[in-house]
Amino acid sequence: MKTRIISFLSAAALLAGCYEDAGELGVDTATRIALSPAEIGFTADGTTVDGKVAYVGVVQVMPFEKGRYTWRAEGDVAWATVGETVVDESFADTWTGTVTTTRMRAVEIMATPNTEYRRSGVLTVTAEDGTVETFPITQAGLKADAEIVCELAETGIEYASAGGETTIDYTTNMGDVYDYSVTYGEPDAGEWLTWSDEGAGRVVLRAAEWTSKSDNRTAVFTIHVGTADTSEASAEIAVVQLRVDDYYYLYGASVPRYEAIDAALQMTKQEEGVYTAETYFAADGTNPVRINKDSRTASYPCYVLAAGGTVAEIASAEAPLPAGPEIDADGLRTLTVDFNRMTWQWERITTPNCMPDDELLNYKTKEFVARDGSMKTWMVEFVRWDGGDIYPKLGSLMVPSATGSGTAGSGGYAAGSFPTSWNDPNMNPNYETTEVGGNLAGTSEHGRIYHFNEVVTGNPRFGIGYERYEALPDGWMEGKTIVDAIGRSFTVEHIVHTAAGTFTGDNAADEKAHPMLTMQVQGICPYGWHVANASDWLDLAYAASQASAGHTFPVNESRVTYKQFTTVSGSTPQVDEPNSPRGIGNFAPWLRNSGWGSNAYVSDGADEFGFNYYPIGFRYMTQGFQCAGTRCQTFVPLCYNNTKYPGTAIFRINVIINNKVTSAEMTNLDNGQAIFPFRCVKNYDAE
Repeated sequence: MKTRIISFLSAAALLAGCYEDAGELGVDTATRIALSPAEIGFTADGTTVDGKVAYVGVVQVMPFEKGRYTWRAEGDVAWATVGETVVDESFADTWTGTVTTTRMRAVEIMATPNTEYRRSGVLTVTAEDGTVETFPITQAGLKADAEIVCELAETGIEYASAGGETTIDYTTNMGDVYDYSVTYGEPDAGEWLTWSDEGAGRVVLRAAEWTSKSDNRTAVFTIHVGTADTSEASAEIAVVQLRVDDYYYLYGASVPRYEAIDAALQMTKQEEGVYTAETYFAADGTNPVRINKDSRTASYPCYVLAAGGTVAEIASAEAPLPAGPEIDADGLRTLTVDFNRMTWQWERITTPNCMPDDELLNYKTKEFVARDGSMKTWMVEFVRWDGGDIYPKLGSLMVPSATGSGTAGSGGYAAGSFPTSWNDPNMNPNYETTEVGGNLAGTSEHGRIYHFNEVVTGNPRFGIGYERYEALPDGWMEGKTIVDAIGRSFTVEHIVHTAAGTFTGDNAADEKAHPMLTMQVQGICPYGWHVANASDWLDLAYAASQASAGHTFPVNESRVTYKQFTTVSGSTPQVDEPNSPRGIGNFAPWLRNSGWGSNAYVSDGADEFGFNYYPIGFRYMTQGFQCAGTRCQTFVPLCYNNTKYPGTAIFRINVIINNKVTSAEMTNLDNGQAIFPFRCVKNYDAE
């Protein structure tokens, strides 16, 4: 064997071990055998995982006084040749620089190529006093490792107390090499699961009746594929059987998440006979809200919600259904059903201080075509809701003539003197505490400007940012869970503002990778509506590209992508350049320039398009009110990962009027600095 010079783990790592056999002084005296590197792995061609021809590992017998012991090594497989060698470890003294070389005994293992499946073996090292230590040897194969895919391994299986059966489908690359087993969570409950083998890819699992009134019982059903000789994989399916009780399941066309009976929502028992459920209800049909008892399979009698707050029992599939409840606005609700009195009631789940239904009647709305061919209903006016009788108010009016940084009459604040609350003495009463707000013509159409926190939480603050780099609301911090206005759960992601370089340009793929692009957050929009999200703005650009009636709006449909929307700010807008980093080009059909001395449209066709995106301007707290008549920046409910000030930045749509050309972007923006207007879109089923 050749002598090799290699580097190794520190002596401390080699000597690490358990001290099970300590002497009187607490010193471990048991013989231990260490191997470094401890992992012995080969690729299919016979080389090691780090590309070497052979594995070489130093064997050391411990403790120190037993280091002189001899040892022998042997493998248990024919495809791995085990021998011995020596290696030299060089050590340089820190103070003198003297290099000392230590010769150490090592084991050398060489593997033959593997054209089959992954295989494994064992290296056994035996010290002269009889102490034995084993180390696994693994080698990848040319044939793929065993795989199994089973959806029920993700969701689990739930049985009612009466028992039942479930067909389990799975796919595997191991053909007919499979087996099944079960592990019970409560052994004293007996062997209550049985199964019948339907052939590779399908098995029927059955649960016996369960009579306990106090406890559920659990098990894990496991599908094994492959063998130790070929490669093995398994899918574990959690199984729960409910105790004896009444269980009710909500489903129907007006519960879009749970329309089918086999996907019904289990209601929560509050007290005997009283059950609740929180979900999204949408108007659909004459009686689309049903309740099934005890299982997610159709059975009778079942129940339906009837008009007037009563619950009707339906004896059979042929029985007529009474008129169902009127759903005046699609949205989240808490439903309570009392089966003792056969009555029901529900309450809206909504944002505090949001716009009431009757206020919505004062807004113009219009439908625009979306990328999938559906129609989205927009408010074609900026929100101007001030909270009604509440004080302080939501947002403030725009003052086009007030500019400057922290100067008197500007409406701005120096960086060090942000108001700390709505009644802070530093707050400028000329703008925040009155409903005059300057002399902006057409204010009722142009809307109000808001701080992001009050837009999404309904917490009124006169549109005030309380500090530079103010943190987002707690619920919007990364990793938190937000349930949107149609009942979908999202884990908050703070997207890096340079995401244009990481998005794919495939809208469906980008939505899958960044689900918050489609999140429908109600905020202070009316119940049944949400703050326009990135998907909505992208669809609006698509609608502009599809507009007709004799007008040509130069929006290149191929550039209507999130990748174009998530660009970093530039200094000037670009005009219809296919490779423009500024976004998708001319959005002129959105715009009208009304109320600042001229009622002329910014673009021919703006009135026909009917979006009425007035360049209202905005306020930066350290710069005051500005850009009325030339620019409008609008909130998008997304967060930016500001590494210097975590959880402080948001995204925006930015529209700049410059020779009839605008640009759109979502980019980083200080949450304590910006006060913008925003738009609302009617909720839609996103499934």
